[in-house]
Amino acid sequence: MDSGAFSAIMITYALALSTAVELGGLNPVRVVLVTLLVAANVASLVRVHLRLVSRPRKSDYALFLINVAPYLYVLYVAPQPWLALSVIPLAVFLWEAFHGRGRGAVANVAGTALLASAYLPWLAMMGGKPSLAVINAASIWLAYHVFSAIYVEGKLPFRTIKPWAASIWWLSVLPPLAYASLGTGLYLALVEPTIRAIYSLREGKVDRRGLRDRVRRIGIALLLESIIMAVLLSALLMIGGFKSFP
Repeated sequence: MDSGAFSAIMITYALALSTAVELGGLNPVRVVLVTLLVAANVASLVRVHLRLVSRPRKSDYALFLINVAPYLYVLYVAPQPWLALSVIPLAVFLWEAFHGRGRGAVANVAGTALLASAYLPWLAMMGGKPSLAVINAASIWLAYHVFSAIYVEGKLPFRTIKPWAASIWWLSVLPPLAYASLGTGLYLALVEPTIRAIYSLREGKVDRRGLRDRVRRIGIALLLESIIMAVLLSALLMIGGFKSFP
C-alpha cells in the first residue's frame, strides 16, 4: 500500500475517533475492535490491492471481500442511506479492477474515495450515531478526497484526464455541500478547496523531467492539507455543528 493510501486511512480513522468522542457515545470495547479491524485492513490490503490492480485471481477477490465483510455489520444492524457514500466507490473500484483497469485513473480515484468513506462506518461501529451535521462533514471529507485524487491524476503527464477536471468536480458538488452547511460552521471547510479549485483551472500537466520529485511534493502538500481539513472538520463539529442538528 502506498504512503498516500496509508495516510488517508490513518487520518480518516483519527477523524472518526475524534468525532465519536465529541458525540459522547464512545464504546471502548468497540473502539478496540475497530482499531484491530483497521490494522488488519492495512496489513492484508497491501497484498490485495497490488494483486487487484495487476492480475487478480479469484482468491484475491475473496480476500478483499473478507476485509469488507466486517463492515456488513453496519448494514445489518442499522442500514442507513449514508452507507451509499461507501457502497458507490466500492462498486466502482471493483468494476474497474474486474475489467482490468485497476491501475487506471477511475480506479485510483474510487479507491481513494473508498478509504475516505470509511469515516462513517468506523464512527458507527465505535458506537457513535451520525447526526445530519456529521453526515455533511463526511460528505465534505469524501468530496475533498475525490477532488485531491482527480487533481493528482490530472497532473500526471501519462493520463488523459486534465488537471481542471478536479476543479469541475469540486465546483459541481460545492453548491449542495454549501447548502447543507447552512446553519453550521462547516461551510468554512469549503473555502480552501474552492480557492484551490479555481486556481487549478489554469494549471497544466507536470513535466516528465523530475516527475517523481514533483509528484512527491504534490503528495506532501496534499497530506498536510488533508490533516488540516480533518482538524478543521473536527473543530467545527465540536464548536457548533452538533448544535444545529440535535
